[in-house]
Amino acid sequence: MLYVEDNPANLKLMETLIDRMAGITMVSAHTRELGLELAEVHKPDVIILDINLPGINGFQALHRLKESEATRDIPVIALTANAKPKEVERGLKAGFHRYLTKPIRIHEITAALESALEAA
Repeated sequence: MLYVEDNPANLKLMETLIDRMAGITMVSAHTRELGLELAEVHKPDVIILDINLPGINGFQALHRLKESEATRDIPVIALTANAKPKEVERGLKAGFHRYLTKPIRIHEITAALESALEAA
């Protein structure tokens, strides 16, 4: 899986969580641009994308992933502090596999990863 996140604490938490899950390894990027490059190179089974990174927003990044033949079929899970129902609906309509909110809830991340990996 690829995790695109600029917050070191969230990144460490996700690393700890993924280390506990059998059969999943994680590649991470601290910028959206690096994340898009790593997605093209590694073609991960799933991408978790922080929506509010500096630079292009998460919706623009999702659009770029869906435009690329190499990454268009990779399930992308949005992760954001913006938990407004309207934003969740907007994210799902845009094509995110799941739209999760911070603070990170381990059971939600685990369930979303399992669902995305089944879909991959």
